Amino acid sequence: MGLVLSACSAVDGPPDAGPAATLSSRYGAPEVSAPRDASATASTPCQTLLTYQELASMGFAAPGRQRILIDVQECVWTNSRDERLSIAVDTTRDLLVDTYRTRLLPIFEPTSVEGMPAVRQRMRRDDNTCTVTTGLGPSQALETMWSGLTTRQTSDPCAEAEEAVALVVRKLPPQR
Repeated sequence: MGLVLSACSAVDGPPDAGPAATLSSRYGAPEVSAPRDASATASTPCQTLLTYQELASMGFAAPGRQRILIDVQECVWTNSRDERLSIAVDTTRDLLVDTYRTRLLPIFEPTSVEGMPAVRQRMRRDDNTCTVTTGLGPSQALETMWSGLTTRQTSDPCAEAEEAVALVVRKLPPQR
């Protein structure tokens, strides 16, 4: 995850000269049509993003470990199957645009999660790690990573990350 966030910086686009300028300043990243507000969860992601029941449904019993990663609060959960889920809440820049601009990993697949534009990124198709960057609106995004030894045999790590994102997005209020 540090790889994805470390190369990202604020995007300074040209002055707004209409739709063409907006598209080029977003590097192809779609606009969020119904923005969500993650600011209430940004400082305490381990306590506010997922409930114990939601974590248990994904196989995590232990509380998460919070850390700061490049000025963004992140929560990391691990389980007994050597799987790891991390979610970072960015409320200071448009991380989705930064992700489109940098395209750090070889597999870059635009998608959506709960109606929010997102991108799946992986090193290889058979990789057991996936990072999903989800745009929530102007200057807000979630970056979610799922990895694990058993994930390769049992499921798609991107689908696992998207399941966690969906649980979070459903609870976020609209941006005002």
